[in-house]
Amino acid sequence: MSAGTLILTNNSAAVTGSGTAFTTELAAGDFIVVTVGGIPYTLAIKTVNSNTSLTLVSSYTGPTQAGAAWYAVPRVAMNLVTAALVAQSAEALRGLNYDKQNWQSIFSGTGNVTVTLPDGSSFTGPAWNSFTQALNGKMDKVTLGSSAFLNTGNNAGDVLTVGSMGTPTGTRGFFQTSQTNVVSRNWTDLTDIGLYDYVVQGGVGTGAPATNSDYFYVYNIRRTSAAFQQLAFPYATPTFAGRMLFRGNNGGTWSPWAEIYTTANTTKSSDGTIKAASPVARIVKSREETERADVAEEGFSWCGCGTANAEAEGIKIFRLDVGVYVLTGSDGLASEGWQILPPMDPGGMGELGVVEAEQTESGGLTIRLYKRKYILSDEGEIVKTKGELMDVPANSWIDVRLDMPDNSIWNQNQKEAMKGEVQESAS
Repeated sequence: MSAGTLILTNNSAAVTGSGTAFTTELAAGDFIVVTVGGIPYTLAIKTVNSNTSLTLVSSYTGPTQAGAAWYAVPRVAMNLVTAALVAQSAEALRGLNYDKQNWQSIFSGTGNVTVTLPDGSSFTGPAWNSFTQALNGKMDKVTLGSSAFLNTGNNAGDVLTVGSMGTPTGTRGFFQTSQTNVVSRNWTDLTDIGLYDYVVQGGVGTGAPATNSDYFYVYNIRRTSAAFQQLAFPYATPTFAGRMLFRGNNGGTWSPWAEIYTTANTTKSSDGTIKAASPVARIVKSREETERADVAEEGFSWCGCGTANAEAEGIKIFRLDVGVYVLTGSDGLASEGWQILPPMDPGGMGELGVVEAEQTESGGLTIRLYKRKYILSDEGEIVKTKGELMDVPANSWIDVRLDMPDNSIWNQNQKEAMKGEVQESAS
């Protein structure tokens, strides 16, 4: 590092020194190197005016800077650096020329070619054209199976491709495009591994889980011929829409069908517990006053002062008076399983009232909610009973499970979907 510091001015060739000895360290043609703002500048000297003043060959283009440290570079040293750069550039250019010649030899040459590296060393090996010729010669001697030529279908040795599995033979798994032999096929006949499309019509044969209007895809997962499982996925079916079933076979004995619980066949009651579902409605005092955003969670839509899932589409819910609600459009309470649940404390503290329902003469449901009241029986027991009518608390709802008539929106849509798919499969 040279003595003193410099003052550099933007767009000026004049440089002022402080504590410098320019006349001793520098001469015209030498260079000074200074770093400003993290950027190095190499500046050529035109004249040395005094120990504290010099003029540059061209104006300094960096930002104005005072107190800049610097060091001197004699022109002889700079000439050596320049010569080294010229030598390195020449070497790099030679390397590029070698690369061009080498690639031309490898691409277009035949037999063995010699390539020269930038350091003067060389390498001899086969050109790419020779590789191709050798590979073709080897391929002439290879015997390929029929699969190599993409024979497709479901016969032995064929390659199976998407949508090209062909007509089924026996009970082997396949993707069938027509309903030929579907209705006569028995669930228990499907013993080979694979996915059976349109194979089974529910209600036909031993063990079918549904009715004659229900169609399923059946997937057989087999470990051995005496131990395997079946998964049944509904196709177009009002009874099992969106639901899945499975069973197992061990030594020729089938287990009962079990249903997999999903969002299609369960619902969350107002306290968050999971309940088996079919058509389900949720009753609140009013849409404006409820505090529960999840009363209209995905799958539920508003239908008055409450919501309903897709299977209960078409019902309407009205509030007649304090604690009295009417539900229309259903076929009454569910004929199987649970039917109605009172509002539940979302914090897990239990029921928030007593609920009851009755069928009206017009076919609707009248649902009443009462406050809980406890009395002491003649036997000295504490008994829960009905108190005054009350509206559904804002932090909860009433759950109602329904049967829907055949002409409901859901059932009609399902029948149309099944009819359309069956017609498509038969065409």
